[in-house]
Amino acid sequence: MTQSSPQPLGAGQPRYHALAQTLIDDITSGRYAVGSLLPTEHELCAQFGVSRHTVREAIRRLADLGLVTRQPGVGTRVRAMKSASRYVHSSTGSGDLFQYVRDVKLVVAQQIEVIADEDLAELLECQPGQAWLKVAGERRVAGEDQPIALSEVFIMWPYRDVLKGVNAPDLPLYAMIEQRYGVVVTEVRQQISAVAIDEESARVLGVEPGTAGLRVIRKYLNAAGNIMEVAVNLHPGDRFSHSMTLRLESDQAPGRGA
Repeated sequence: MTQSSPQPLGAGQPRYHALAQTLIDDITSGRYAVGSLLPTEHELCAQFGVSRHTVREAIRRLADLGLVTRQPGVGTRVRAMKSASRYVHSSTGSGDLFQYVRDVKLVVAQQIEVIADEDLAELLECQPGQAWLKVAGERRVAGEDQPIALSEVFIMWPYRDVLKGVNAPDLPLYAMIEQRYGVVVTEVRQQISAVAIDEESARVLGVEPGTAGLRVIRKYLNAAGNIMEVAVNLHPGDRFSHSMTLRLESDQAPGRGA
């Protein structure tokens, strides 16, 4: 009996990402029905010519999306044909911020001038009394009824016209600032913290007050070290997760043990 060749995966993306997308397509097409088991790790490795690590990462992504559940001693069972209203942001570098904005659209509801008090000045790392443009709105994934996040974006006053006449930008706001004003973002600082969602935010997001949420703060700095923009996104915990890959470099010469 002749052994079949491994199925090819899409080029130009991490292999675990391509495998995850292939499995998602198989689930949504009905090849793997709800309640059925996916092939074993060993079978997927042989079928696609990938490592066990690649298979496990792909399955983890499907689990994050709510499509499958993993049962020790049983296997990976299909839970749903369609993912829950949840966005999984995987990052290996700053370029992945563009992917986030391509997938998740900011719908602007309000643009107002705000004067930084002591609390806001601490967030924006500026002097109290400084004027900023505050942009408030929702972040939405195409085809989903509920927003995945509420957003407040603070933009330095000199760049206040960046969104003039635009309610649903197709580019990240920092990229629009770069294009319009000829400045360059050289550093992005990100902080993720767990919070309880307040009553007003819960109403808009369609969750119960006190629901666990993730507060994601990103600060965009120029070459001079000045903050140009601060974005604050509030996500219900069951609609967003952030995955980051860190590649470590050893300072030891090859072939030398510790």
